[in-house]
Amino acid sequence: MKIFPDRLDRVLDQELAPVYLFAGPEMLLVLEACDAVRRACRAQGIEERIVLDASGKFDWNELGLATETGSLFASRRLVELRIPNGKPGREGSTAIKNWLEGDPDDVLLISCMEWKVDSERGAWVRAIEKHGVFMPAWTIKPAHLPRWLQARARAKGLSLDNSAAAFLAELMEGNLLAAAQTIDRLALNPPPGEKLDLEGLKSAVDDHARFDAFRLSELVLLGDTARALRCCQGLKAEDVPQAMIVAALAGDLKKLQGLHAMPGNMPMEKAMTSLGIFKSKQPQFRTALDRLSPARVNNALARLSPIDQLSKGQVFGDFWQALERWVLESTIAPGRSAAA
Repeated sequence: MKIFPDRLDRVLDQELAPVYLFAGPEMLLVLEACDAVRRACRAQGIEERIVLDASGKFDWNELGLATETGSLFASRRLVELRIPNGKPGREGSTAIKNWLEGDPDDVLLISCMEWKVDSERGAWVRAIEKHGVFMPAWTIKPAHLPRWLQARARAKGLSLDNSAAAFLAELMEGNLLAAAQTIDRLALNPPPGEKLDLEGLKSAVDDHARFDAFRLSELVLLGDTARALRCCQGLKAEDVPQAMIVAALAGDLKKLQGLHAMPGNMPMEKAMTSLGIFKSKQPQFRTALDRLSPARVNNALARLSPIDQLSKGQVFGDFWQALERWVLESTIAPGRSAAA
């Protein structure tokens, strides 16, 4: 069956399905859904995990071999299959369908970070829907984000009134990971009173917002080299997750790509709204459109790719040094040197 994130807990309260697929661009939803399945498995006595990373030249025979070999500790295991690009190909699709048709005792958990609507029409996805659970993790629309934040806060023992939720949604500009971390910090020192109102929230988040990843992205859009470099130092000092920083930068650059590709007769505010750009950030995007040509945006995204690999530990190197160099090259106007 196909479900959405708000139904996952209820589904996991039932008998475990043989397969779960969580796929989509919203990394936080995918990661937390995987954590929820792991907890459900442990609650039912499934302790052993096998992790398969189907990136690069993956041998799909490993999926069958993972369950054919005997378990060391129990009769059932959790097999985690990670397909970063969301494309198992013909061989992988066949391997997944064969695994499901074999009526296995183990639980298969598949996660994909790259995903498109067309991906849902794949035969392997339809097979998963038939045998188990498929949950797409799409970006939450701006209009729905305040409600998501209020639900998130309630789960942490906090209560946000409508004005506070709307403010936090705009402040975080759709970055669920940053929003979740902010709520987690607030939960460590809950404010007095039954509800956190707008003024209370502004006071509580002010100190935390200075060096968050979305702030760095904003400064890059503005071309503010000096403040962007200071922000990098702050992010490093606060040990902000590297993958979160790259995701924030890449997300805004892709939106900028989208704006450049919009028809010239489309009103700018409508174009920005269609791409999920919050009003608080629209001035920065207007500045970036004038400052960064389509070619420079494409180049900045291409140069961000190796930094993304550094953040994931896929290559060796100094992440922060590479990030600062990227900031310099992305904010300094063409024809100027870094020393200018």
